Amino acid sequence: MGGYSLANPPNTPAVQALFDDDSPERDAHGVLASAGERHVWAGDRDANVAEVFDGASGAHVGTVDLVSPFSADPTVDLFAVSPDHKWAFASTRGPNPLSGDPHSSHGSDPGMLILKLTGNGKKGTVEGLIRISNVDAGGVQRADAHGIRVRRTD
Repeated sequence: MGGYSLANPPNTPAVQALFDDDSPERDAHGVLASAGERHVWAGDRDANVAEVFDGASGAHVGTVDLVSPFSADPTVDLFAVSPDHKWAFASTRGPNPLSGDPHSSHGSDPGMLILKLTGNGKKGTVEGLIRISNVDAGGVQRADAHGIRVRRTD
């Protein structure tokens, strides 16, 4: 996770492939780093999972299923981590994406997925979903959470 500088020439440090899944329904989108950057999650909107990597070696160490009783198709977009790194939050896309390339961004439950991080961020469980709604005059759900940020107030 180091070696990056504005003074570097293009593509320095060199790109390193860490994981490859050639199934057609994959769409890596959004990342989070656990405490001390020990683990890095890469969300996948199509597969509704997060692939987890060791922050030092880049080795793939697991997959977290983001499907839960709260949502069968969360379609996670972006992540944010709580200041204590015990919780993560992910924006979830709606059925009618309002921004971005819609190829993989159609979800069933627009809002914010709540995740409890365990194992120093190597694992996690879905603990809830806060739904948002924006139904238009024609009765079509237009809510589409496309971003997220945690704000400290102390």
